[in-house]
Amino acid sequence: MQDREIAKQDWPDFFDRVTSALQGKLVEIEVDSLELGAQIEATRLSLNGLTYDRKDDSFVVSTEQIEHVIRSPRQVFVTDATQGVGSLMVTAADGSKQIIRFTEPLALPAAD
Repeated sequence: MQDREIAKQDWPDFFDRVTSALQGKLVEIEVDSLELGAQIEATRLSLNGLTYDRKDDSFVVSTEQIEHVIRSPRQVFVTDATQGVGSLMVTAADGSKQIIRFTEPLALPAAD
């Protein structure tokens, strides 16, 4: 797997493309900070979309159950997996790191 930084001016277009490619994936959101340590905020939630709002300077992970907002993001790194994006790491202005991991939903066996 390879990590690469996405330039801030490319975030809106990148997240539009990635959202299309990640439709149907499940997300896990981990928040790492000096004050709280590593905390899993959400796990196995169905992804609706990823957006960056320039006006509010916020990055949003939208799922069927929650909207996770990261205010004043400073850096975005993507880790590529064998079949597309495996995870994103977003660093906020307060130094916290938010790791968004993407997985395939479990496939159920076909009914007889």
